[in-house]
Amino acid sequence: MTPGEVLSESDFGAFYTAYYRRFIRYACYYVNAVQAAEDIAHDAILSCWENRSKLPPDTDVLGYILLIVKNKCLNHLKHLQVESEYGKQYAELHEWEVKARIMTLEDEYYADIFTDEIRRIAKQALAKLPGQTRYIFEQHRFKFRPRKELAVELGVSLQKIDYHINKANRHLYTELKDYSPLLAVFFQLFFD
Repeated sequence: MTPGEVLSESDFGAFYTAYYRRFIRYACYYVNAVQAAEDIAHDAILSCWENRSKLPPDTDVLGYILLIVKNKCLNHLKHLQVESEYGKQYAELHEWEVKARIMTLEDEYYADIFTDEIRRIAKQALAKLPGQTRYIFEQHRFKFRPRKELAVELGVSLQKIDYHINKANRHLYTELKDYSPLLAVFFQLFFD
């Protein structure tokens, strides 16, 4: 396809067939996942097709689609990075929870550790969180509401929900760092 060449409806199928695999290879080089690369390539070609009437006549269609593929690869990798960070933080929290449960099972007097002072610190820490962050965290952590359900309720993306949960986890970890092994058990007892 040369600059200035207009992609007609009749040529779209031939264009798709001719270039789709090339765009997959390009995307796969960056995302290193065939299914994701196929989706990215398909979406990029479709985006070009849907916006063809808005493109200037001298647009280099192949270059334009490669730019779309590049941007979609970048977004995909950034999303993976966010998921990875969330997974690490979730793993840390899970590790603390397991340690706290082991300690609870091994020490029959363990419940005495949860003093009014710890409860006061935790309530103050939660109160310092912005309203939406606190709401999302409390709904997810204390009422066991799924992240997807909260995203739908609040009309935000799943990544935004993860952001608020991670923000609350980091804040509480900072505020309760001296009690971190007890943190998971404390959350279970917090609202009893």
